Amino acid sequence: MGVRITVRSLWTKATPSTFIYEFAQSRIVIGRSRSADVQLPHSAVSGSHASIREQDAGYVLVDEGSTNGTRVNDIRVAVGRAKVLRDRDLVDLGGYRLTIDVGVPVAQTMSARLTTDFARRILAEQLAGEGDLEAELNAIHKGPDERVELLPILAETVSEPPPVRQSRPSRPRQSRPSTDPPAEPIKLRRSELAVYALAALVVATSIVAMSLLMSP
Repeated sequence: MGVRITVRSLWTKATPSTFIYEFAQSRIVIGRSRSADVQLPHSAVSGSHASIREQDAGYVLVDEGSTNGTRVNDIRVAVGRAKVLRDRDLVDLGGYRLTIDVGVPVAQTMSARLTTDFARRILAEQLAGEGDLEAELNAIHKGPDERVELLPILAETVSEPPPVRQSRPSRPRQSRPSTDPPAEPIKLRRSELAVYALAALVVATSIVAMSLLMSP
């Protein structure tokens, strides 16, 4: 059982790659120097910035007197004081975000060659193809620490489903009986009745006349 460290650089403009380090040793040094087990190629990281150590059947993180400090889960740790690590803890140091898994089975332990290769690949992403990679890496190894403000650990955004709107049952509308009195039947006058009767007689006479004319 050992420790798995997943590293992402916050100094890249594009989406950074993830680099996974696995160790089964009792002490892991994180820093900028060539001798560090996890090399982070930026002057904001001290040469021996922090270490992860076995302690009481678990693992702790210790800031080794770094220039810019170390934070675990967005809380700054005191220099030289051990901070107990738990699975999925987030460590922020010098512009790098580390996810720590402790007590995990280790498939392949890191070698010095693989550690250096990771450092080159991280720096290549940070430079975005600009400048001499080897010259920049040498300058970072030999140069002094750069004092910077600690970059924040960005919280993972979790999308929440929209709230469920509860539909209220519609109230049935009660029909009210009409209070208006019923309409009275229309009564025709005698003169109007005479006009209707005469019109009906004319129509009937016309129909008879047309029938006689059309008959052979």
